Amino acid sequence: MTEDALTRIAEALERIAPAPLSAPDFDAAEAFVWHVDPDRLSPVPRVNRVDIALLVGVDRVRDILLGNTRQFARGLPANNALLW
Repeated sequence: MTEDALTRIAEALERIAPAPLSAPDFDAAEAFVWHVDPDRLSPVPRVNRVDIALLVGVDRVRDILLGNTRQFARGLPANNALLW
């Protein structure tokens, strides 16, 4: 393949590639939500919190989730958590 062909391919790929995402201002909010199309994080203006002591009957799962979150915060391996 010629250098001219490689240059044309590279230029075509750059035209169709999405623009790099800019990082949100993580100091702007305590929580963010992920949106698709376009991919982005947007700040949550007001977070509704439930005191963890109010979670009754889920002690074992709560403790696993808290331990996992602490590991994640320290940069250690952690599992994904889906909360609803």
